[in-house]
Amino acid sequence: MDVVYEIISANPQFFTWIFGLINVLWGVFIYFNKKRHQNELVKLKSSLNLDLERRKKVFEMKTAQYEDYFKNMDAIHNRHQSDYQKILVPIINEFNASYQRACAIGDEQNAAEASINFQEKISKITFDGFEELQVIRSQTNTLRLTASDEVANLLDELQDLYESLFEISSKMVKDLVQVILQGNTALADENQKRLNAVGEATKKKANLLREQMRQDLTTI
Repeated sequence: MDVVYEIISANPQFFTWIFGLINVLWGVFIYFNKKRHQNELVKLKSSLNLDLERRKKVFEMKTAQYEDYFKNMDAIHNRHQSDYQKILVPIINEFNASYQRACAIGDEQNAAEASINFQEKISKITFDGFEELQVIRSQTNTLRLTASDEVANLLDELQDLYESLFEISSKMVKDLVQVILQGNTALADENQKRLNAVGEATKKKANLLREQMRQDLTTI
C-alpha cells in the first residue's frame, strides 16, 4: 500500500486525471446501459401490447364466427321444427283431395296434373333445403381457415351429418307419393327411423363442437 501511495503522491495530477476519466467512462457506461435497458423495456412493452392486441382481434373474430355458425344452425332448426304441420300437411292434403277427386270421376288428366303440382311443390322444398346446405358448407369452409385441428375435424364430421340429414329428408319427400297413394307406411317408418338416428347423432356432435370451440377460444 505504501508503494502505491508513493506512486500516486509522485504523480497526483496524472492519477487525478485517470480517476476522473474512469469516473466519466463509468458514468457514460451507466447512462448508455440504462438507455439500452429502457429501450429494451419499451420494445418489450410494445411487443406485448401488439401481441395482446392481436390476440384480442383473433378472439373477437373467432367468437363472432362461432356465434354466427350456431345462430345459423339454430335458425335452420327452428325454421323446420313445424315444417311438417305448416308446409307438408297442406301440400299432402291438397294433393290427396285433388287426386282422389279426379280418380273418382275417371279424370286422368286432372289426376296427372295433381301429381305434377305436388312434385313441383315438393321439389321447391328440396331446393330450399339444398340452399341451406350450401350455407352450412360455406360457413364450415370459412371456419376451417382459422380453427384448431380439433374444431376443424368436428366441423367436417358435423357437415357430413348435415349432408346425411339432407339426403334422408330429400328421400322422405320423394317417397311421399308412394306413401300416400300406396299406403306404404313401412317405407315412411324406415325413413323416419333413419332420420331420427342421424338427427340424434347430429345433436351430440354439435354439442361436442360447441364445447371444443369454447376450449379453442380459451387458448388464444
